[in-house]
Amino acid sequence: MIRSRRIAAMALGGAVALSSAVLAGPAHAAPVADTPVATVPLSSTVPTEVAYTWAGSSGFRYRLPEGSAPAQSADYPGVVPPAHAGPDDLSSGTDVITTVSGATVTQQHRSTGVTATVTVPSGQTYRAAAGWSVLTQDATGAPHVLRAAADGTTTDRPLCPLQRRYPRQPEGHDFPRGATAGETALDRPRTAAAVWGQRLWTPGSTQGTVVAYDLKAKKNVATVDTGAPCAPGEIQAVDTWLYWTCGSAGPAGVYDRAEGRAITVPAGQARLADGYLVRENRTTHELLLTDFHTGTATTRTVAVLPAGDQNTGGSTGRWAVDRFGGNVAYLTDRSRVAIVRAGVPASPLAQLEAQTDPQPGGPSTLSPWRPVWQLNKPADWTLTLSSASGTVVRTVTGATAAAAVRASWDGTTDSGATAPRGAYTWTVTANPRDGEGPALTLTGTTTTP
Repeated sequence: MIRSRRIAAMALGGAVALSSAVLAGPAHAAPVADTPVATVPLSSTVPTEVAYTWAGSSGFRYRLPEGSAPAQSADYPGVVPPAHAGPDDLSSGTDVITTVSGATVTQQHRSTGVTATVTVPSGQTYRAAAGWSVLTQDATGAPHVLRAAADGTTTDRPLCPLQRRYPRQPEGHDFPRGATAGETALDRPRTAAAVWGQRLWTPGSTQGTVVAYDLKAKKNVATVDTGAPCAPGEIQAVDTWLYWTCGSAGPAGVYDRAEGRAITVPAGQARLADGYLVRENRTTHELLLTDFHTGTATTRTVAVLPAGDQNTGGSTGRWAVDRFGGNVAYLTDRSRVAIVRAGVPASPLAQLEAQTDPQPGGPSTLSPWRPVWQLNKPADWTLTLSSASGTVVRTVTGATAAAAVRASWDGTTDSGATAPRGAYTWTVTANPRDGEGPALTLTGTTTTP
């Protein structure tokens, strides 16, 4: 938004400076870049900023920036605030409104009106409030948690310095430890890691190997020798491609699991896509695409980025790669997003994971069977359900949303009659929407008890 204006301004300033410069040596031809297939203007409208003064489990309070508009409250539909409240009732803490005045922090429960007062000790600074707890910081930077006691005083609990669960690394990311339901899928030391579908790829116990751990089956299902002369410091996975690097200076490579071959690619921060990777030359500002789908890496310039407005990070925030298709997008010096084609054939349609468990009690209008097949790219699909004799009793068609086939069967036939009890064979036939590669056919069974 505002950033798009800055891009244009900096690029324009750079152009003026270059026009008045005197070349001290021979001029170099500009790199030959791909012609964008499309450009889209960036919106420069500054969005309205909403100030949220309080948010809890049953609603929130907000204030719009225009003039001195009063704060307004909104309730979540069908949600009732906790009936009981107090500093010793943690379950009601998400509906506590906090007001700060100097060293006095006043807390009030939204629905019952129960209040509590916390006094910030001398030498401490108020930082935040969460429920009935108040977070402060002393002169040494150590955090404290304050709570109102039953006798009206304030309890002060200093916290020990926070410890990191995993060793700190300059590269790589922590694998998420849990889902919103609170279940921990995997607890592991921090190393290079990549997820594709339900498989987590991490360095193996021997040099150059990576191991696939099935997050659903909770076991190792594959080991691949990439040929890397190190324990990879970074791993990326897309379809059957595994990218590895031994650091920013390299070496780096891609392992093709479909063909069982190792491919050497240029070193440097890169983003893996389907059959190619993209990186930025920070000196020349060229956006470089390396095509390796044939087994041999070839690199070309797809764009020359503006010299100004560079951020840190793998893509500097100015370009992105579609891992599921053949497009590369980047910001131009005219506040537009340009799209170029990678020109690399996409991988064949494939299943990443699926959820096809039978519906408990059998499918019905109120509780249909809702299977999901996650594919690697968009497709149009047909689902058929056949009886034990091979007769097709129901046909469902549709198109993927986010490359996922989401079907629904209420246990009836195409004529609307209730299907007899028993086992049924389901068959999913998916045709890639990009027209590349053959159709994908999946099959299995479900039951109507």
